[in-house]
Amino acid sequence: MSDTCLLPRRVANDYGAHVSHRYRFKRGDPVRILGTGAVGVVDSAVFQRTIDYPNEYAAGYHVVLDYERVVTVRWHQVIGVHV
Repeated sequence: MSDTCLLPRRVANDYGAHVSHRYRFKRGDPVRILGTGAVGVVDSAVFQRTIDYPNEYAAGYHVVLDYERVVTVRWHQVIGVHV
C-alpha cells in the first residue's frame, strides 16, 4: 500500500489571491508622492514593505525621484503627473 492511499480524495480549496487590484502606473510614468509633493518616475511595481509600515507587505511602487534617490511607496500614496 502506498503512502498516498491514506490521503483524502478531495481537498477543499480555500486559497485566494490577496492582491486583487491592478496597478495604475507602469514603468516610466511620472508621479507625485502625496504628503511630500516629491515628483519622480515609476521604476517598478512591487509587493513589499515600506518605510512607514515596516511590518506589513503591501502593493506599491519603486519611484526614482528627481535627485536619483529611489523610494518605495504604497500604491495609494502616488498620483499621476501630467507632463
